[in-house]
Parts: sequence; C-alpha cells; structure tokens
Amino acid sequence: MSNKVKVFMIVIVGVVLVVIGVFASILLVQRFQAAQAPVNVEEETVKTTVVVLTRDLSLGDRIATGDVELASVPVEIAPRDALTTLDDAVGKLIKTDLIQGEMVLLHNLADPTNNIGDLSFILSDDHILMAFPAEDLMSRNSMIQRGDIVDIFATFSQEVQAVGDTPVATDENDEPVTRVFTVDTMQRISVTALVLDVVQDETASNTDANLLEGNQNSDSINANIEAYLLALSPQDALVLKHLKDTDAIFDIVLRAPTSTVQFELTPVTAEYIIELYGLEILP
Repeated sequence: MSNKVKVFMIVIVGVVLVVIGVFASILLVQRFQAAQAPVNVEEETVKTTVVVLTRDLSLGDRIATGDVELASVPVEIAPRDALTTLDDAVGKLIKTDLIQGEMVLLHNLADPTNNIGDLSFILSDDHILMAFPAEDLMSRNSMIQRGDIVDIFATFSQEVQAVGDTPVATDENDEPVTRVFTVDTMQRISVTALVLDVVQDETASNTDANLLEGNQNSDSINANIEAYLLALSPQDALVLKHLKDTDAIFDIVLRAPTSTVQFELTPVTAEYIIELYGLEILP
C-alpha cells in the first residue's frame, strides 16, 4: 500500500472520530440542560388552621386568651389531635411544659370543669394521687387553695418500750406503754386539687356559670372543702393512710409559695414539753 493511501485512510478515520465526538458532546449538553431546567408543574400545598402558643407555659398553667393564636400550617405536619379553635384551648390546664410557637394538642390539656376530674396532669410516673380529709381548722376556714404548698402535722398514740427514768418507765422496762407523739409527717406537699361539697341555691339562675368561671364567692354558692388531692410517692401515701386509719389528729399548715426549706424538727412528747418549760422543778 502506497503512502498516499495510508495518509488518506488516517484522515478518514480522524474525521469519523471527530464527528462521533461532536455528536456525543451535543447529547451530553442536551441532557445537562434538561436536568437543570425548572419543573413547571405547580404543586398546591394544602394547609390547615391550628392553635399555637404565644409564650412558654409550664406544667399546670392555665391557658389564657393571650397565650394562644391561630396559625396556618401544611396539613401533613399537623397532628390529628391538634386544636383548631381558640375556644378549645382557653381555660384549660396543660399537662406538660410547652414552648412558644408549639401547637396545642388535645392530649396535653386537662379540663378543670370536667365532672370526671382530669386531675392526673401534674403526676409524674413515680407519684400517685391520694385524697386526704380536710378536717382541721385551716380547712374549715377555707384557708387552703389549689396549688398551695403545705406541711402536715399529726398527733397520734403509739405503743413503745418504756426505758430509763422517763415518767412512764416501770420496773419492767420491756412492758409496752402507750405514748402520745406530735410529729411533722410531710413537708412541702403541693395541693393538686380540692374536692368541694357545693350547696346550690335553687332560686339562683347563674350558679352553673359561676362554677365554670371559678367564682366560689357568689351568694348563690356555698362550697365546703371535703378533701384535698395530693400527689405523693406511694410510700408517703402509705404513711398517711396508716396514721389516718389509726385515728391520728391532723393539722395542715400553709407555707410561703416560694418556700423550699426542709425543716429539721424534733417530735414532741410529754418529756419534751416537761423539759422545754421546766415543769419537773415545779413543787
């Protein structure tokens, strides 16, 4: 084969390769442009109206009118029990801490006017709710309200062994004797709710409205405190039950709302009173 023929064949092959390269480049450019082109299909976002908080709230707070507002959100992010009207939220108590902008959900609310009593909203997993009788002087004068911090004092009789030179000691020190003790049984207990005995004036027409608004001072309503609902550990509840079942005499004392002091108190007995007032030196 002559040199001219070889050169001609090389030129032909080169041209073919160039054409193939140009064609491949055109295809790649077209695919890139198609991938970068915006999608013109409009997707309509379906929205719904929900209730959201305008400020942070803590467990047990009551929702006021200014604490909530309506907001429009995509329907796919709204839980199925999200509230959709402000009236469903205002006046309710919350069962957990909530933050500003958070949607208000039905399962996070407690209704204080509900007759079946949705009262477990402030209970932690390791507490139980116990009804405690309101029979002391503070209770009879309606001095204790929901949310107050109280201590519970008790006086009770208990059989103990008489030892030493105490006034009740005998020659047989192993013989049990009955002693009277006054102790501080519980400290810093929060009153979760009140159980009221409401006497209604049948001639009054606005009693139901007064009750729903929390107005216990109306002339048409006479509400007596029957018991307190206390959130306690199971062991503390057992202690109170034992004392109550053994006819202990209870008194409830009210603390300051900000009190966090744990008092170190000495149980009071006959010997304590004798020593405190120096009664042993009396003629």
